[in-house]
This record gives sequence, C-alpha cells and structure tokens, in this order.
Amino acid sequence: MVVLCRYTVVLLLLSLIYVLPTGAQDIPHWARQWYDWAQTTNNPEFIAWAEKLISPEAIKTGKEWEKFLGYNAVDLVAQDTKAPSIKPGLVITPENVHEYEEELRQLFPFGFDWEVDRLTGTGVFADYNYSPLEMVIVPTTHAYNDRAYLEITKKYAKECRLDEQGNLQGWVAGIPFPQPTTALEIVHNYDRLTVMADNLNSMPLAFGLYGKNGRRERVEKIELHWRNYVGRIKISPTPTIPGFKDVYEKGSIVGLYPYDLKGFAAIRTRYRDPNVEDSFITYIPSLRRIRRLAGSNTQDPLVGSDVTWEDWKGFWSKIAVHPADYELLGEEIVLCPSFNPKPIKFSVKYGGWCQRFWWERRPVWVVKITYREPTYIYGSRIWYVDKETFAIQQIMWFDQKGRLWKLWDWCWRWNPVNGELVYWNPWVVDILNRHTTIADHHIFTNIPNLSEDLFNLRYLSSKAH
Repeated sequence: MVVLCRYTVVLLLLSLIYVLPTGAQDIPHWARQWYDWAQTTNNPEFIAWAEKLISPEAIKTGKEWEKFLGYNAVDLVAQDTKAPSIKPGLVITPENVHEYEEELRQLFPFGFDWEVDRLTGTGVFADYNYSPLEMVIVPTTHAYNDRAYLEITKKYAKECRLDEQGNLQGWVAGIPFPQPTTALEIVHNYDRLTVMADNLNSMPLAFGLYGKNGRRERVEKIELHWRNYVGRIKISPTPTIPGFKDVYEKGSIVGLYPYDLKGFAAIRTRYRDPNVEDSFITYIPSLRRIRRLAGSNTQDPLVGSDVTWEDWKGFWSKIAVHPADYELLGEEIVLCPSFNPKPIKFSVKYGGWCQRFWWERRPVWVVKITYREPTYIYGSRIWYVDKETFAIQQIMWFDQKGRLWKLWDWCWRWNPVNGELVYWNPWVVDILNRHTTIADHHIFTNIPNLSEDLFNLRYLSSKAH
C-alpha cells in the first residue's frame, strides 16, 4: 500500500509540471511539442517563450485558425524528411558548419544558401570580416494571425474575386483568399495584409549599411508612419475612414540622422483604383523644395539603402501599373528566422554584425513574378510565403539579365498571446554589388488618434527647420 501511494504521488507531481502553467488538460500537440522540448533545455528564454505558446489565449486562437485553415505548420513540417540532422537544439557555428553544410543547403531556397556561405566565409561572403553568426535551431511554431483578422476574413472573404485583369474586387477587409489556389491570390493576400495593423509607428527605424568586407559603413535613422484608410479592423472608424474610401493606405518617413538625411520627408499614397499610380511627394531640406516624383522614381533606393521604394514592406507594386506573369511554383519546407529571434547586434570589435538567431522550418508557397516591362528595375521576383501567416518569409530578386541580384530574409516579431505580427530585423543582401542593409524596427501598432498631420508633407517638412 505504501509503494502504491508513493507511485501515485509521483504521477501526480509529474502531471502538475504540465498542468500548472495554464491549468489546461488538453494542450494541443503543436504547442506541447515546443513546451516539452523547452523543458529539456533548461534554457529560461526557451521556457519563457513556450509558456506564451501554451497560454489559454494562444491555444484558443491557435485552435480557431487551425480549424479555419485546415492545417497547422507543425504537422506540415513533420511530413518533410530532408536534413534529419538539422533538429531543435542544434547550434551551428563557423566551427561546426562543415559537418552540417550539405543538409543546411537542402533547407534553404536556391540563392539563400548564402546563409551557409556566411558561416563558411565562402562565395559572396569570401573576405568578409564579421563576427561569428550562430544559428540556433528550434521547433516549428504553429503561428497565426490575430482573432480580428480571423473574424473579419470569415465575414468578407467570400465577396472577394479577381477580374479579368487580375485586379482584386469586392475586398472590404481581412485576408481576401484564405485558401488560395493561384499565385495572384497569394500576392493579393500579402498586399492586403498591409502592415498587419490599422496603423503603426517605427520610432525610429534604423538602417545599418554594410560594405563588401562586412564592415558597417553608415547608420541612418528615420521616423516611419503608416495608416490604413480602408480595410481597418481594430480602430474606429472601421472598415473605412469617412472621406477616404478611394485611398487604401499612406506611408510617410522623416529623416532623423545623419545630418545629410535629417529633415528629408516623403509621403506615398496608395489609391484604391488599380489603374491609378501612387502619389509620391518628397521634401528636400537642402533645396527647401517639395518634389512630386514620377512612378519610375519608386524604383530608386530608399534613403541610400539596398531597399527600393517599390520594395517597401516587401512589395508595394500595383499589378495594373507593372504588368507581370504570376506563377505558383509549388510548396516547400524552408529554414527561416523563427518568430522569437535574437536581435541583430553590431560588433564594435569586428566592425560588422553579430547574429544569434533562432531558426525553424516553415511551410511556404513559392511564387514567381516575371515582369513584362523591359525598363522595370527587376526581371523577376520569387517569394516564399508563409502558409499560416500569409506573410513573406524570403524574397529573391533577379535583374533584367536573369542574374540573381538581391535577397531579402525577413525576421518577424510575433505575439502568440494575441497573434499580432510585426516587422523587426529584416535584412537585404545585394549579391551583385556585395552590399547589405539591415533594418531595425521599433514598432508600435494600432495607436489611437494617430494624427493626420503625420501624412501631411507641409507639417513633416516643418520639422526639418
């Protein structure tokens, strides 16, 4: 009898280890696998993240999205058997990368094995002088958008359709095509995610510019402001601000640093009419002049970075203005920065960046956009679009000669408790010119009473003096 009682007590204590964090008896397997693994590591950062994943709010929203979509990332990734050595808990460094190099290259899309080159110091990154990159492999996360996106998508998605030219019709708010079957539907889904919020500020948004040897050449800081006028789901008025039914969104920036950028301001207005080009105006403080830019100017670099205005948020291009062919190449499992990564840090010693990101396998759609305009900045783009969040994970750009030109590896901040997804540390590599831009966002979203002055060029230009 004594032995039986002791055995019963042990079982009770073991069960409490899992029950106490949420009080739930039925933690889904897609949350349980992360939590169980985190416990084995004794790493407080992994454990803290896992606690968020199994919170009652996270589980409730995760279950609702799983039911709506009909799948979750954890199950999709479990069906992929390639690169078995690249598993949670592995830390890949320049010292051990050769042991895992072959399998790593299987997990990166073509072109993105430059991540491996950074560790080996070969290819594009030969002669780079940078502090060591570490890749910390973690379990796949069942990620989802917030409940507001879910409810509004359920309400309005059935009204969405594409016209004969491929333009989106009938969209009010939310994700237009939650079960996409074509490349163009996937493109419209990401386009209408906008900035995953009704508005945002990044105060500041900093760009680190890195040269051929990996050393930082320059730091630039700007204020970023963004507002959706149509498709609003959280901040009143919804879904449209009265008087702005013809405007999708506006974005504005103000230069803060260094001195030659300070005071520069720009506002870009995206109109709802698919055939109307964006309004794009800037204030140049050195000339004390307001300049209205033509559509081709959107292909210029954004304040000297490797990102063009056309690349803003990954894609800010209207399909009717820049005709292209859209092809769904298939589905894939790729290695991406995880949703709770370590931030990019500048290394004073090496003069370059130091990263210790968390990485996980993600299921993606692969979309190719081939432009018909011989004068357009790109010949084509290839997107790797997350099948749960509908956001871009990775982008490849090719020039008009078909050469791989630039790569964009996204790094998202995601809150499992409420499902909100925002930008954080994306970085862009110019393969041809061997140059890198790393963005560092400090974002606040869904700000009540965001002033319309932030999208008025005369007000923004007054801040320059």
